[in-house]
Amino acid sequence: MWRSWTIGFICAALAGCTLPSPFQGMVPGLPNPPGNLAADRAACNKEYPPRVGNYLPHTECVNAAIERDAIPLARYPDLIRLQERLRAKYSAAIDRGALSPQAGERKMREADELVDETIRDRDRGRNQVAGHRLAALESMLQY
Repeated sequence: MWRSWTIGFICAALAGCTLPSPFQGMVPGLPNPPGNLAADRAACNKEYPPRVGNYLPHTECVNAAIERDAIPLARYPDLIRLQERLRAKYSAAIDRGALSPQAGERKMREADELVDETIRDRDRGRNQVAGHRLAALESMLQY
C-alpha cells in the first residue's frame, strides 16, 4: 500500500498542483471531503496541468492533500513529510529551469525508493539501517 501511495505521490507531484494555504483544515477549491486523497490529487492535476511553471504549485496542492488526507493515517509521517519537502525542492528546480522534468522524476523516484526501503527497515526493527537511509534522504535536501 505504501509503495502505491508513494508512486502516486510522485506522479501527482511531477504532473503539476498548489493551494494557497497547504496546512489549513479544508482544501480551498476542492469539493472532496477530507480523506479522499485520490480525488484531491485528481483536482490538483486538473488545476495545474504538467508544464513548467506549474510543477511547484501542483506539488503544493498535492502536499496539502497529503497533509489532510494521508498524514493522519500514516505510520511514519516524518517520512511522508520528507517526501513532501523533496517533491517541493525538485518541482521548484524544474520550474526555474535548473532541472528537466525527466531528471526531477528520476530524482523523486530515487527518493521514493529510499523511503520505501526505510519503511521496510523500520517495520523489521532494523533501526540502524533505517537511520542510514533517513540520513541519505535528508542529505538529498541539501544538494
